[in-house]
Amino acid sequence: MKEEEKWFDFSADDIDSAEIMLKAGKYNIVCFFAHQASEKALKAFLVSKKLNPPRTHNLVDLTNLCARYDRSFKNILTAARMLNQFYIPTRYPFATPGMKMEDPGIEMAEKALDYAREIFSCCRNLAA
Repeated sequence: MKEEEKWFDFSADDIDSAEIMLKAGKYNIVCFFAHQASEKALKAFLVSKKLNPPRTHNLVDLTNLCARYDRSFKNILTAARMLNQFYIPTRYPFATPGMKMEDPGIEMAEKALDYAREIFSCCRNLAA
């Protein structure tokens, strides 16, 4: 199995996990898994270009790096920005002092999952 396929498999597993958590009403976990799925898909694309993915969880930085290889990635920057906010606050209460983040509701969780699917599809289609 190619290395990028392993990354894509892990990304798909995170999307599956997010779908299960959505049905269970665990919206903060949906948002976290959506972030994770997106991060792994972006890193899969970079691996497909024979790059070592950087040790970052910043989806905007990863998307901009991918855009150096294909400008189509600029089309998913809005999704990356939205999902970027979920890395820490969805896992730890009061993780960022002074930052007020409401617990995500069903609408935000569904949007996060849709964005993760969009990023996954973009990365999958552009990886070669």
